[in-house]
Amino acid sequence: MKKTIILSIFFCSFSVKAQDHLLNLLSQDKPIYISYLFKGTKVVNGQSVELPSKGVLQFTIQHRFGTLNSGFYNLYGLDNSQVRLGFDYGIKDFLAVGLGRSSTTKTIDANSKLRIKRQIKDGFPVTIVANFATYVKQWQYTDNQLDNFLFTNQLSFAQQLLIASKINRDLTLQISPTLIHYNLVETLDEPNDKYSLGIGGRYKITKRISVNAEYFHQLNDKINNNVLSFGFDIETGGHVFQLHLSNSSAMIMPAFITKNTGNWLDGDIYFGFNISRVFTLYK
Repeated sequence: MKKTIILSIFFCSFSVKAQDHLLNLLSQDKPIYISYLFKGTKVVNGQSVELPSKGVLQFTIQHRFGTLNSGFYNLYGLDNSQVRLGFDYGIKDFLAVGLGRSSTTKTIDANSKLRIKRQIKDGFPVTIVANFATYVKQWQYTDNQLDNFLFTNQLSFAQQLLIASKINRDLTLQISPTLIHYNLVETLDEPNDKYSLGIGGRYKITKRISVNAEYFHQLNDKINNNVLSFGFDIETGGHVFQLHLSNSSAMIMPAFITKNTGNWLDGDIYFGFNISRVFTLYK
């Protein structure tokens, strides 16, 4: 009887140690990834490191109004509006594609986002995402009949490396080195490639509300003003509602990064909002 009890204690002790060892191996094999660095796929105007999940379609309506200094006659800019409609779809959890169209600039844009690396708890400190976008300016039949018309001249491109880190539960910071390429520029001495550095962040106020900020600094050929934007993100179930104030009314990168003429000190402040709704097409 004593031998049986001793053997039972020995095997129980061995079993517990084996289970602990197995759990340690599992915890080492599966790192804990940091999620929800931002509430949406955009910080304010620019892209964030977030992607729609695999099988999820995101529909976004973006509105931008006129300047607040346009006066009461224009209802402080609300009489003047433009819109961008966009769709983003998660092919894989690390790969998404998007398509959109802006009303005022008559531009169709297509983009893809590829997550290269994810932030890991007590491990790799940042999430890295590559973003590629192509922009096609629409034209009319009469434009196509001109001798100097070229389809390639209607194209521009953007390439970004989005690098973000969730510093703590409430604060996320992101830097966005950006290259904008124009096939056609206005003057001979103007470069086709324009570089800028975006800096943005999010601070969570409550479980469902956060304040965001974003700034893009032009590094070469700075003809127009740099863009500075602030926003509030409000999560309401399947929707993300974003309110913005910016010195640019544009919603595509070539326009709000390199062609912005608004000045905060002159009151050239544009109010806008985004509404995003996600649909799970398959799991």
